[in-house]
Amino acid sequence: MTEKMDPEALRRFVANHQAGQDREAEERSNRPLNPQFAWWAAMELLNFDEELNGDPFNRHDPVSEREDAEVREAWAKLRSGWPRER
Repeated sequence: MTEKMDPEALRRFVANHQAGQDREAEERSNRPLNPQFAWWAAMELLNFDEELNGDPFNRHDPVSEREDAEVREAWAKLRSGWPRER
């Protein structure tokens, strides 16, 4: 059974979301980042992520592993119906 959403709660959610978007737009227009600082900040975030989670190219990713297994399984099912002889 699906629960009904409170229309007022949805209105508040939308209003808060819009207020957040408006604030972000205001911040972007009032204080644009210079390219050198933006690059530095992005590299700092990547370094921080790597410190916390390890090398992004070698870290354990259960979602990718699951998706890869699903692809292999689907491929095996497809191939099982193909004739092996030509």
